[in-house]
Amino acid sequence: MAEKIDIDRLKFIHDFDLDADNFQIYLTGIEDHPMDDYAEPGVEYRLANRFIKNLDMLTSIDEKRPILISMKTCGGDVVEGMAIYDAIMSAPNPTTIVNYTHARSMSSIILQAANKRIMMPNSYFLFHEGDMSISGTMKHVKSGVTFDQLSNNTMLSIYSERMKTTPDSKVKDWTIPRIQKWIQEQMDKKEDVYLTAQDSVSWGFADEIFSDWSTVLDYTPYQKKLK
Repeated sequence: MAEKIDIDRLKFIHDFDLDADNFQIYLTGIEDHPMDDYAEPGVEYRLANRFIKNLDMLTSIDEKRPILISMKTCGGDVVEGMAIYDAIMSAPNPTTIVNYTHARSMSSIILQAANKRIMMPNSYFLFHEGDMSISGTMKHVKSGVTFDQLSNNTMLSIYSERMKTTPDSKVKDWTIPRIQKWIQEQMDKKEDVYLTAQDSVSWGFADEIFSDWSTVLDYTPYQKKLK
């Protein structure tokens, strides 16, 4: 006879995106966000706040147990996304991100924080310089452009350093400046650069394509050294 479903536990998981028993966090858009009913809100302050609290909670329970992050988000705000990236990077626990649908824009950067980066077979990867909208005085605009360039440089550093150190990446023997030049050239030519799950693995933006739940929390010596 099938085990009875714990409705209260299931409701907690859906309400707070946290399965504490299994050390799993769901990184997905807040569904009651005050936007169009069919538009995914993506990474914004409420999502970042919830994720950081959930991550800190699991770390406080056991700072050595691996954490599984199921990510399904279209990307979003750079500042809030970097808060999530920093939280994952600073957590002592080894982490695995399993990416659904798309690792796109800000979520493609968040993916790089995990010890193990897994793409679902039909998900895709997208990188670009992102959109910006600035209003105000000329000084406001100049400051905004300067900050946007700093954000772009940060993105290039995060991508290139992870691509180079990924053991099976096709750019592992390239220098960091050469990798960054390649990334920038792709964005200059295409603006939005799309990669299949397989291509994202080949270039070093991800580690593998999902095949078996039993191994998602197994780490190679290289991945273990990241935390």
